[in-house]
Amino acid sequence: MNHPQAEIKNSSPIVLNNLDGRLHAGLKEGFECEVCAGLGHTIEEDERGYSTQVPCGCAGFMRRIKLLNDAGIPGKFADTQFQTYKPFDDSQSLALRMAKDFVTDFGPEVKGVLFMGQPGLGKTHLAVSIIKALIMDREIECKFVDFFQLLSDIRHGYSNDLSEQALINPYVNAPVLVIDELAKGRNTEWEQAMLDQIITSRYNAADRVTLFTTNHEDNPAEADPNTTASSEGRVNLSRSYADKASPTRLPERLGPRIYSRLTEMCRFVKLEGEDYRPNVVVHTRAKPRLKHSA
Repeated sequence: MNHPQAEIKNSSPIVLNNLDGRLHAGLKEGFECEVCAGLGHTIEEDERGYSTQVPCGCAGFMRRIKLLNDAGIPGKFADTQFQTYKPFDDSQSLALRMAKDFVTDFGPEVKGVLFMGQPGLGKTHLAVSIIKALIMDREIECKFVDFFQLLSDIRHGYSNDLSEQALINPYVNAPVLVIDELAKGRNTEWEQAMLDQIITSRYNAADRVTLFTTNHEDNPAEADPNTTASSEGRVNLSRSYADKASPTRLPERLGPRIYSRLTEMCRFVKLEGEDYRPNVVVHTRAKPRLKHSA
């Protein structure tokens, strides 16, 4: 399904749309470079009178288009960029500023970023905005993957005789990678092994940067980690058992080895506030329903 196109920059002829659930980039309809008239190159004559074919500057548009189409960004983020992020909390404003600084300061020494917080605070919005900006401004190869979907693809690949390595190599080798929904899933040994393989490979490579989003926090605030109080004031001890059976804290979800490496690979950015999605409502004649948004 095609959706309305979004121009990624006012000065750019590149437009983005949602094509069958994936972000699709292309040139604005009718665009033709005024310099090369669409040939992709110009002819220059040197001081000796020899003519040389020189790539036109518009070739950069085609490189960016390819990088955007190969990045694996979900189509629902076609409109997503820093300008469309609307912070409602000081922590969200700080996260936006840090995301912009990440793009400005990007280089060999930059650390990755781990955006953490409850659902609906714009963590994925910021991560996608970063890689879009890196592609458009610096022509840097970036990849996006929902970790839970990657696990599903690997399982599906088994039936098609595809190896785990063949499926994860594009993400292992990408200069910049976004892993969305880190620690989502059942947290089985196999899932942990897949995550460890990806993170360890990227951790050991000096030229790769990884961004993460997660709904799990490193140290959620609780008055007492072993008890919770009901609305009637009664103490509920079942929370302690539930946390042990299915931990919610990020260090416990990932395990000490992976978590330790993340602390070295990334700056942790915690977003706070309320989920914005229930407040974005489309009113119909029948009844309100949620509007899909980035």
